[in-house]
Amino acid sequence: MNFDLIPIDETLHILRVETDPKIVFEKIIDCCNNNLPSEIWKEYESLNLKRDIQDATIWIQNTLTKHPDTTGYYLGLDTLNMDNGKGTNLEIGLSNSCNPLDISDAWAYQCENYGKPHLIKGLSEVSDTFTNTKKWSDEEISFTEYIVFLGYSGVVLKEALNKLKTENDFLSIWGFHDGDMFFLTQKINGVRSIVTEKGL
Repeated sequence: MNFDLIPIDETLHILRVETDPKIVFEKIIDCCNNNLPSEIWKEYESLNLKRDIQDATIWIQNTLTKHPDTTGYYLGLDTLNMDNGKGTNLEIGLSNSCNPLDISDAWAYQCENYGKPHLIKGLSEVSDTFTNTKKWSDEEISFTEYIVFLGYSGVVLKEALNKLKTENDFLSIWGFHDGDMFFLTQKINGVRSIVTEKGL
């Protein structure tokens, strides 16, 4: 699989300019289908975005109550530990040394605190599409696993961070815990916005 063909920049752009989470994910899927036409994209039409946003919001909020001085959120995707819906696919690190004004990832590699990992249920529910080699080609599996995990989690976490109740300004970063990471939401002087910098 040539990962240069995966529309990462387009996915990030859609995530950053669109405000309606449902439309964001629909446009990401449309963009991907344009780059790799396939029936596999129909597998993601039934994802329960509202539920997953609500669950992630509660998870981050509950984690924050134990670490109220947090100014930096690291959210790392781990696609290998879902255990048929009984495991997790997202880890969280919380930094109180992060300067939200500084678009830097230095703080993310040594967070002072870590919370319990979380499962974005929707990603677990469609995980069979990433392993069904009888139905899908290696290219389809690699392409969709990367972009669906990245795009869907980005939509979910963006909305969760926008709903997060905290007086602190903050910076957040998300992506694959052992690979590509990207900036997400930033709160400065009480105003939240999507970080427009490109991925690291």
